[in-house]
Amino acid sequence: MEDSRIMSEDPREVFAGAQWIWPESQGFDLVNYYMQARRAFTLAAAPRTCRIRVTADSWYKLFVNGKYVCRGPARGFQYSWPYDEAEIGPYLVKGRNAVALVAYSLGIGNHQYVCAEAGGAILAGRAAGVDISTGPEWRVRRAPAYARDAARLTYELGFEESFDARLDDGSWTGARYDDTGWRSPRLTPAGSMPWHSVEPRGIPMMREEVVLPAAIVAESRGRSAKDWREAGNLTALFVGERRAWRRSGTALKRAGRAAAFRAAPTGRGRYRTYLVDFASEVIGSVGFEVKGAAGGEVVDAQAAETLTGLKPDVLDPAAGCKIAIASRLVLRKGATRHEQFQPWGFRYLAVTVRETSKPLTIGVYLRTTVYPLEVKARFRSDDPVLDRIYDISVRTERLCMLDAYVDCPWREQAQWWGDARIQAANTFHLSADARLLARGVRQTAGQAVPNGLTYGVTPTTAHHCVLPDYTLTWIMTIWDYYRQTGDASLAREHAPRMFWALDYFRGVTAKNGLLPYDDRYWLFLDWAAVFKEGYPTLYNIMYFWALETAARLFGLIGAKREAAELAARARASRKAIMGHLFDRRRRAFHGGLDWNGRPAGKDTAHPYALAILSGLCPEYDEAFTRERLLPLVAMADPVGESVDRREPESWVDLKTPSPFFIYYVFEALKARGRKAEVIRCIRRWWGAFVDDAFTTTPENWVYVGGSISACHAWSAHPVVHLLNVVLGVTEDAVAWRSITFEPVFDCCGQASGAVATPLGEVEVSWRTKGGRADVNLAVPRGMTAKVSLPGVRRTVRAGRHRWNVAVAGD
Repeated sequence: MEDSRIMSEDPREVFAGAQWIWPESQGFDLVNYYMQARRAFTLAAAPRTCRIRVTADSWYKLFVNGKYVCRGPARGFQYSWPYDEAEIGPYLVKGRNAVALVAYSLGIGNHQYVCAEAGGAILAGRAAGVDISTGPEWRVRRAPAYARDAARLTYELGFEESFDARLDDGSWTGARYDDTGWRSPRLTPAGSMPWHSVEPRGIPMMREEVVLPAAIVAESRGRSAKDWREAGNLTALFVGERRAWRRSGTALKRAGRAAAFRAAPTGRGRYRTYLVDFASEVIGSVGFEVKGAAGGEVVDAQAAETLTGLKPDVLDPAAGCKIAIASRLVLRKGATRHEQFQPWGFRYLAVTVRETSKPLTIGVYLRTTVYPLEVKARFRSDDPVLDRIYDISVRTERLCMLDAYVDCPWREQAQWWGDARIQAANTFHLSADARLLARGVRQTAGQAVPNGLTYGVTPTTAHHCVLPDYTLTWIMTIWDYYRQTGDASLAREHAPRMFWALDYFRGVTAKNGLLPYDDRYWLFLDWAAVFKEGYPTLYNIMYFWALETAARLFGLIGAKREAAELAARARASRKAIMGHLFDRRRRAFHGGLDWNGRPAGKDTAHPYALAILSGLCPEYDEAFTRERLLPLVAMADPVGESVDRREPESWVDLKTPSPFFIYYVFEALKARGRKAEVIRCIRRWWGAFVDDAFTTTPENWVYVGGSISACHAWSAHPVVHLLNVVLGVTEDAVAWRSITFEPVFDCCGQASGAVATPLGEVEVSWRTKGGRADVNLAVPRGMTAKVSLPGVRRTVRAGRHRWNVAVAGD
């Protein structure tokens, strides 16, 4: 097993001969700042290869001889700042060349970046003997076309982009551009603060492919708002200009690398909006190729995930997460080509043309920015609904894998660690790739409250997003990584960090042995009506489970004293839970205790699922399954009539676990052998998403367009359950050295596919007919399979196996 650790390196060695470059003095004027930098040089011959190392704070885009190469770096912390390696040899030629980059300083902290009051870029490399490393030979300038004063995209992201192409024709990335009017950079030695150390990104470069929209589905036109040119928030402008939408007859045609349409003249003071549909959710940088401009015309872009009728679901940006995902492009005379810097997640792009006196040809494309997930798993059945659920779940998982597991590609792109645990389970089954999980474990460990708690999202300056329950989840994911890979290095690396985190919980434990709610932090638990005041039951069961898991991890690495101490804490936690929070007569948990020690809170399914999974009180597991979990998953609708689906916050009042937490309910039911019930529930509840034409899995059961994410990977876990239950493949030993093979035949009539493992793919197909099932299983080398079929109980080794068994029905 390859060692997964990423070690910090000395920047003076990694970037030997290179210096950080920036136009300004460090710490001055950093907010929403774009630097353009270039180095021209001459080569006697084109090299076959030229490997460079490059990074920037906050981000960069790299060009060679006018051609785009890549973007980066991966998110991280300045104390060990990530860098990238790129091969630029294929872009170099004999004679004059230029390496150019845009480096962007966000200048503030958000949900994926911690600002350290410094901006810059650094590149090291030699091309055919010529040193092209950043230094005094480079030329720099502040990018002249970007407006600095811009609204935030969302509460969690950066800024809207406003680019005036009259001030920048893009030629500056080419070899023949005259940069004599540019300045010499301010230089900072490699290894200077805040970038004292650096590290390789530890994950592949993002997959960047050009994707074209499918159609224009609607149009609107009208008079522009009086102050449209000075609009401080482009989404507020879009919402304020109340549009009447009609179906579009405008055609899209392939034109170069874009899909183009003809935009009719608007007339003075007026606009036309074209609603462009990419057919499903996408994430990446939007690009425009516009022809026929007189110069000064404006193209605004507004992103949306869903429609209500023909109207894009775009809400007032003053509400909620303050979502304002919009941009502005001012056209130069003739042709304008421009690609946005920041990646957006959306499906629909409302392209608004303003102040045009003649027709324009507008080309639109998207350059994707996603993790290069190699999906090795497959699933197909004779049930089209199950197949569609699988497909939208896989698509959601892909779109929520960037340089980290992110909650959604749309409003946040944030590495929430509760989400990440479920996303990792999806990834394990789809590709067996554990790199994003390992990287996220380290990043979560790397940002701490002084008492040891982790942040719920990292890297971040969202200090209100410290979630004690996500700290417990972080410990669980270290076990998940070991279970998946057999690699104990993360457990060794983070053993002191785990003990420090758990000391917080020991320190706040009350005299009754229970964990109390700490109002300094956000106790999330679930988007549901779970009791969160006083001494919450669900929180305490999570703590017990984390203690048990931590004891196993410390035992695994030979830390016997610590393992024994944590096991003793777990026993004390179990005693307190069963003594104070459980009614043995009713076989029921209280929601918790109020501050006076009285039972309080609604009775939900949450604690019963975790009690089963954690082994809290196994003597009650069958009662919990029969009385608490099975009635829940038998519901036709997770919402019912008690919740107003039109109310954005109504889902918080649901007693039903959210799609996030229902993962644990399903895992508990599978552990209790109630697998068919899981698939039937998925078919109903996720089948409703299919019926509503979602191309991805939304955040919650109640969907309010423009408020709740339509692409949320914590809802994509049907991937796991369909492969576990319908194909019947479940991990049974560390690193998948053993599996259980027990397909459930009464969910559909036939199924086939594969499950990814570190040892290779497990391939399965089966078909029922005439009361019998024909079953095929291929086991990769190094794995054993415990087969459980009607009339067959045996263990088989690597190879292809086939059985024909009697079943209850077709």
